[in-house]
Amino acid sequence: MIHYCKKLYLTNQTKKDIIPIKLKLYTGAGMLGIYVIMLSKNPEDVLDIVPAAMFKQKRFRKERHVVLGIAESWRACGKLVEEMLREHYDVTGSYLDFRRDLEERVVG
Repeated sequence: MIHYCKKLYLTNQTKKDIIPIKLKLYTGAGMLGIYVIMLSKNPEDVLDIVPAAMFKQKRFRKERHVVLGIAESWRACGKLVEEMLREHYDVTGSYLDFRRDLEERVVG
């Protein structure tokens, strides 16, 4: 089960193609080069970044995933994470409690 946060971080390319991307993630269709930024299931970690090809596995699709962002390349994915960190710093003034801030402000 895929849950998209209320403020989904997207690149310009993925903004244009978000509907087909969401559909392909839901159905498990393969997409080369697409990376998904998710809230980590492990409370010790903050983010998991996985290729969209992981969603081809039925077992993986059935698990609960909180998607925070989608990018068309690994490099673009890094830029989205950097944007998330900068936004967190602008709001809180520190880099502490990044996960809690994401859960409260972005995921809702």
